[in-house]
Order: sequence, then structure tokens, then C-alpha cells
Amino acid sequence: MSIKMKLNPILARLVDGREVIEVRGITTGECLRNLEEQFPSIKQEIRDKRGHLAAHYAIFVNSKHAYPKELTTPVKRGDEIEIGIIADGG
Repeated sequence: MSIKMKLNPILARLVDGREVIEVRGITTGECLRNLEEQFPSIKQEIRDKRGHLAAHYAIFVNSKHAYPKELTTPVKRGDEIEIGIIADGG
């Protein structure tokens, strides 16, 4: 199923400048993997050394923070996933 994924400008530079990408999956994690398959260079930016979501990124589904289930939240047609940057407190 096709899901819209919104990317911040930092990530958009890794996907030909596009801020919205169509991805497939039934969870946020599957959608993220589909994005990485389409644009392999983005994986190094959004994943840490262990393959987890990098600490400075957050996943939102329909504008709601998906934490702590950032990679297991179910999604359906019409949902929108956004990868946001967590502000540094300093």
C-alpha cells in the first residue's frame, strides 16, 4: 500500500530534492526500509551504527510522535509519515 513520507530539507537533498516520497509498507519500519531501498544513500543518514533510527531523528504518523514504537507503528492508506529532526536542547 502506498504511503506518503515527508522529509525535512536535510533529508530531501539525499532524494533528489524531493520533500514527499511515496513508499510502501504496513508499518513505519517497512516504509522506512522501502525508502532506503529507493534511495540507499539515505540509510547512512537516518540509521545509527546498530541499524536503529539515529537519535536525532523522530518518526511522526499523521503529525503524532510515534515514540516508542517509531519503527513498528502500523500505517494504512492515507496516512502520512514524517521524519523530523529532534531539536538539540542546547
